[in-house]
Amino acid sequence: MSESFVPSSLDEAIEFCQSAMPLRKIKDFLDRTALSADLKALLYDLAQFTVKVGEVVVAIGRRMISIAMWLAQTIPNTALGVAVALALTAVIGTVPVMGGLLAVALQKLLLLIGLTAGAIEDLRQHAMKDAMDRMARQFAAFNGGVVA
Repeated sequence: MSESFVPSSLDEAIEFCQSAMPLRKIKDFLDRTALSADLKALLYDLAQFTVKVGEVVVAIGRRMISIAMWLAQTIPNTALGVAVALALTAVIGTVPVMGGLLAVALQKLLLLIGLTAGAIEDLRQHAMKDAMDRMARQFAAFNGGVVA
C-alpha cells in the first residue's frame, strides 16, 4: 500500500500498519544513513514498537518510521533547512579561538531558523500541510475515524 492510501476502517488501518517495510529493511536503511549510532538505535527501537488491538499485534512503529522516511522525501525544504543549519554549525565550530563556544551558542538558533525557513517554504508549496493531513487520515481509523 502506498503512503497516499487512507484507511477507512480499523481493519484497513491495521492492514496498512502491517504492510510497512519489514524490520530488516528498516535496519538496512538506517545502517546506510550517516546518522549517529545512538540515533540509529533509537529509530530501530521505535520501529519495533507494537500495540495490541483486540487479538492483533499491530506493528505501528514500522509504519511510523516508514512515514518519517516518506516525509523526508515529501518536505525536502524542511530537511534541507535543517541540513544547512547543521552544516553552518559545524563550520562555525571549526573556527579557531572561540569557534566551538560560538557554535554551541548558535546551534539551536541556527537549527530553529533552518527548520522554520524550510517549513515555511514547504507550507507555501502546501507540501507540509498535505503531508500532515495525509498522515492524520492514515491513523484516524485507530481513533474512531476522528481527525482533529
